Amino acid sequence: MVPWLGSLSDVRLRSAPPSGQGPCSTLNESALVVTESPAPTLALYRKHRPAAFDDLVGQSAVVDGLTAALRTGRTVHAYLFSGPRGTGKTSAARILAKCLNCERGGPRPDPCGKCASCVAISQGTSFDVIEIDAASNSRVEETRELLKGVDVVPAYSRMKVYIVDEIHMMSPSAFNALLKTLEEPPAHAVFILATTEPHKVPATILSRCQRYEFRRMAPETIGLRLKDVAAREKIRISADAITRLAFLADGALRDALVLLEQARGFAGDGAIDDAALDRAFGASHKETVSAIVDAIVAGDASAALEQVAAAAAAGIDPTWLTRELLRRFRLVLLAQHSPGTLAFETPPDDAKAVTALARRVEISRVYAALKYLSEALADKFSTQSRIDLELALVRIILPGEESGLREILERLRALESRSEGASGPSQSPPSGADAQPPRARQTARPAGASAAKTPASLSVAKLEGMWPMILSEIRASSNMLFGVLQHSTIADVAGTDVTLTAQNKFARDHASDPPMLKLIADAIAKHAGVEPNVRIVVGKSAMLAHAADPFAPASELDLI
Repeated sequence: MVPWLGSLSDVRLRSAPPSGQGPCSTLNESALVVTESPAPTLALYRKHRPAAFDDLVGQSAVVDGLTAALRTGRTVHAYLFSGPRGTGKTSAARILAKCLNCERGGPRPDPCGKCASCVAISQGTSFDVIEIDAASNSRVEETRELLKGVDVVPAYSRMKVYIVDEIHMMSPSAFNALLKTLEEPPAHAVFILATTEPHKVPATILSRCQRYEFRRMAPETIGLRLKDVAAREKIRISADAITRLAFLADGALRDALVLLEQARGFAGDGAIDDAALDRAFGASHKETVSAIVDAIVAGDASAALEQVAAAAAAGIDPTWLTRELLRRFRLVLLAQHSPGTLAFETPPDDAKAVTALARRVEISRVYAALKYLSEALADKFSTQSRIDLELALVRIILPGEESGLREILERLRALESRSEGASGPSQSPPSGADAQPPRARQTARPAGASAAKTPASLSVAKLEGMWPMILSEIRASSNMLFGVLQHSTIADVAGTDVTLTAQNKFARDHASDPPMLKLIADAIAKHAGVEPNVRIVVGKSAMLAHAADPFAPASELDLI
């Protein structure tokens, strides 16, 4: 028999030695020869993972706090590491575990990295350092199974360390199971919780942990680390390529190392330059984005749409193009209001170009671009991303067209209202001071009062014409009130008294709160120039109710 020395992939069928010269002569002139497979290559972000706090770049505040606690012996039983992805949370947790369990004078702020405990933790083979991913172990049963061994003393190390990544993915029941252990942990247990979304972690857990915030790394810091790794790995890379990778990483060092490794594969035996990055991550299409931006600044809708058509013909994704345009106008906004922030968001050459662009574009057009491009991206269920982009560009370049049509519609409704008033009496029942004829009401106006401020200037038709703008104004202040008014109707307008209908009692009660009524009144006043008295009723409109029973009091209109 041929001894089994490896996996099936390691076995090759080769020619056997001549008959009688080896043990394989009975295998029909062939033999199974075992070969060793090459050792797996570690990814750069794993190979160059920080082994000590001195190697943890870009997180000086975290390093200072943890090393001070280790130096003074004031470590605690629970830590929460929060921050964006790829900023060193898990690496810091492993380093802290090595500091606590180092066999050469530990706990110490600078682990030796050579003792059995440090080596086992670095290789992920330590029995006393348990790493789990809460995203795949979020159920309460799995959490209880994990916590069963907390009371058991460490097998080889000084402390038993639990590193729980993505802790925010735990279920509420799992958090409750963890809470009791965090309240009264054994002396030999330390919990290090890591998350990218700390706002999803219950306050009861947060209050029992020391919290350390990991920050997005500056492009300069990432660039220096990439240069150091490239030198160690003997990767030839240009300075411009390092800068581009540093900004592509968006503050995450791990992402930068992954991008560097991917770019090395596309560069082959050559140096990593802009051409290699274009092949690896796609061309930047700066010319297309700049051409559309120039068309927006010049107010040339035709040129902008032609550039979109050319980009679609070249295979550029409209959604990606929308996102790039939004990013460009965000940079313009920063250049106009916060030039210091701009340096952290884009390379120096691009920052100069954006600053020059910011001097040419009107701030109102920047606001419009950010608004309409954001709306185009917000519709995740749209199947017509190109149409969404084209519509957004037209609305940015020709804002007067939309407002002009709205103004024409308002004028038409006002004319209809006047013609209805001239042809016959209004459907609204006269009552009180409003019972006098129209001409008498006109003579009772204070001298010098503008027409926009009088009750006669507000009508159902005019309010309906302004209603979309009024709803938009309310939406900026209260989404819930906006949702109620979306399903409401304008029941009646009598002078400055405005009656709206709601679908049910709950909607009426919510909209009838004094702060909500004030929001509605302020929105109407802003667009109509009239300070109204707003009332909310339930059921059929007030106009229909008055027609059915002209003498019914207002309270009977509230159908509950």
